[in-house]
Amino acid sequence: MKNRNIILLLIITIFLIGCSEKNKQNNQIQLVEVSSGGSTIYQNDNIKIKIADNIDEKQSIYAFILNELQKIDEFSPIENIEIEISKQHMAPKVDKIIRCDSKFIETEEFKKELIKKSYGIYDNWISEGIYAKIYDIEKKEVDFTTYYSNNEFSLFGARFFEPFSSKEEIENVKAASIDLVEYLLENNKKEELLKNNIKVSDMENWEKGIDLDYQREIDSLMNRMEVLEIVNKLIINTKEEINGFKIDISTVEINEQYGTARKIEQLILRFDRDILAIKKGIEKDAPKFYSEYKEVLNNVPKIEYIFDTTNSYDSIDGGFFSRGTDKINLRDINSHAHEYCHLFFYSPFMEKGINIAKPEWLNEGIANYLDIIYSEASIKMIEDEFNNIPNYTELLSTQDFTENELKELKSLYHDLLNIYIKNDIDINNIEEIAKRKNKRIMKNNLNVLYRVKFRKILDTNSNEGNAPMDLMIEGDSMDYHKNFSFFNYLVEEYGLGKMLYLNVADFNGLTYKEVFGKTFEELKVDWMNYLQENIKGIESIL
Repeated sequence: MKNRNIILLLIITIFLIGCSEKNKQNNQIQLVEVSSGGSTIYQNDNIKIKIADNIDEKQSIYAFILNELQKIDEFSPIENIEIEISKQHMAPKVDKIIRCDSKFIETEEFKKELIKKSYGIYDNWISEGIYAKIYDIEKKEVDFTTYYSNNEFSLFGARFFEPFSSKEEIENVKAASIDLVEYLLENNKKEELLKNNIKVSDMENWEKGIDLDYQREIDSLMNRMEVLEIVNKLIINTKEEINGFKIDISTVEINEQYGTARKIEQLILRFDRDILAIKKGIEKDAPKFYSEYKEVLNNVPKIEYIFDTTNSYDSIDGGFFSRGTDKINLRDINSHAHEYCHLFFYSPFMEKGINIAKPEWLNEGIANYLDIIYSEASIKMIEDEFNNIPNYTELLSTQDFTENELKELKSLYHDLLNIYIKNDIDINNIEEIAKRKNKRIMKNNLNVLYRVKFRKILDTNSNEGNAPMDLMIEGDSMDYHKNFSFFNYLVEEYGLGKMLYLNVADFNGLTYKEVFGKTFEELKVDWMNYLQENIKGIESIL
């Protein structure tokens, strides 16, 4: 009887081991192999690995990648990932798809990218911690309290600027990331980690004695951002559904790391605020238009910002957006909102098959108006201008002007300052201008008309051209800056909604008379009357 029981126990044990091995095998990632156009594709519903035929030892590379994915899948099932291996991908490109050569797969960075793309993680600090968990990496022991007492706590910190950081800085921030992820996993925050849904409040009980005030300040940057290092470039990449863009920060002048990190963080937050303010402004002041085109306006393609600090574009004030691309070049950060509006009212509409063929006066007028009325950028430009007032006439004297030109320009500037006084524009109270729409419009009118008069004194190009009479494109004959003031008047008189609907109108044969009930010349007369009625003393700069 005893022997029979032993035999029965052995049978049950063997059965259980077999079941265990079978279950383990069932948990293995299964991919289907398909040959396609010079490549072999291995895929299932969640995973796609494409390896070019020009790659040596293709099978061993596939086995290596599959083994790494298996480790990640055992931590948590992979949601979606696509990998392309080819000799032509000399530099790794890791946006939505990981594209690289066979050398990159041997690196630590490749494994971290597998983790990020497997779960849709953007935050480098999260992927750093999960990487350490999956691959059992030991973290450096750091006295966080002492270290961060001299450095504001930002998980976006030093290792995202590795080329500009010391080894100690990088190791300390890595250690913080690993320790925090470990803490969150222990407190059942795994799902939140994988869904990029961690809040500063989740970190408050992390007993490391770190002041989280600065982290709270940049809270909205968490869960949506990654930094990619690609061939001596650093690209900040953010989620599309929030406010998607890529920023090449490789041209940013670097002093010391923390100053740079903070500068970039604050810049992104300002971009966020301006974009949100413009959208909310349209929703408030042109509700019918916003309601009709809400889906389009909230589906802006990912923008690539290029900071261009060279003098290659002297004819461009602060930057430019080239139609047909999703790139915005910026020489002056304050030009961001204006250039964003150009893209905002072009690319998402074209993607939806809505043809945008508006004249330049309308294109520029919309960008200027939305920037001036809603963005922080416009207020920053006014602040910079007011700060330069004490030195302005001295700066004029350093330029290559004739004696008569210099005299006229100084007189013109004196007239402008007198207009400020007459219209209660306090150059020491920027906040009043910022919060009052009529002050913003007035300041913009004065600024652009001053620039027109400035050019006339110097007898330089007035930016005026020819355009067919009576048609809506006749406005293109007006000076570029003078048009901004003209557009301001049209919005004040006829409403923002009417002007935005023009943005999607068919301009073929369309006339001012049809739209406004008046000819272009009649509208210009009304505009001049409007200026003189609403801005005291403006005649001196017209």
